[in-house]
Amino acid sequence: MKKELPKLYSKADLARRLGATRQVVNNWEKRHNDFPDPVMHVHDGSLPLYLHEDIVKYEEKRELEIHEEECSNNAK
Repeated sequence: MKKELPKLYSKADLARRLGATRQVVNNWEKRHNDFPDPVMHVHDGSLPLYLHEDIVKYEEKRELEIHEEECSNNAK
């Protein structure tokens, strides 16, 4: 039985998804107190990963437009 893992995004994934740069995503993380917390860190703790559901809630609350859905499909 194959177990489904949740979709996770890096900041680079979020930048592509939202049509922004990684620096813009970093700024949002610093400036918006409602930016999602990472659910885990990889690459020796230097790469935060964010849960898809948390990102969708943030996007909806901030009325952000999704520019690229395909980035989430690349992980499959």
